[in-house]
Amino acid sequence: MTQESSSSTTQDVAPQITVDATPAKESEKTTKEEAVEFLKEMQEKAGQISETEMEEENLVNEFFNSLLKILRPFSKTLEISVSSLPKSYNEQISKAHLYLTGQLVLVYRSGEVEILNLTDKENREVLVEITGEIMVNLKSVIDSYRSKTEKRVKFLMTITKELQKVAKVFSEE
Repeated sequence: MTQESSSSTTQDVAPQITVDATPAKESEKTTKEEAVEFLKEMQEKAGQISETEMEEENLVNEFFNSLLKILRPFSKTLEISVSSLPKSYNEQISKAHLYLTGQLVLVYRSGEVEILNLTDKENREVLVEITGEIMVNLKSVIDSYRSKTEKRVKFLMTITKELQKVAKVFSEE
């Protein structure tokens, strides 16, 4: 009797089976419509990706064209701190320099040198990671140049005024 009660308990616990009453043809139609909608959505998103990548390409080119125009008078490369590089580079790199043309020169602790072209699509994440550092360095270069120029102007202003006084004495005679 114990065995019977345990088998009847097992039968009570079993889930009920639900039968889908939808005809097969209607189900196939829905699946086809869903597939077509899915493909349309994929096509739309692929188009958006393409447009976004073209915009990214234009922005990166304009970024480096502008950087080149700004830094050309200073003939500078920008030193990039290793801490601003993506984590995968931090422990391996001892120095990094950004050239005006968009090339990031990485000097490894081993002495090996690698050049990443930041205008290339596969290096855009690195560009995004170091952009803050680029802006800080750019500000520093411009501030330093302005300060040097102002010092020269102040010096030359004083000297020029004194020379004008001396020239005036000679021109009065």
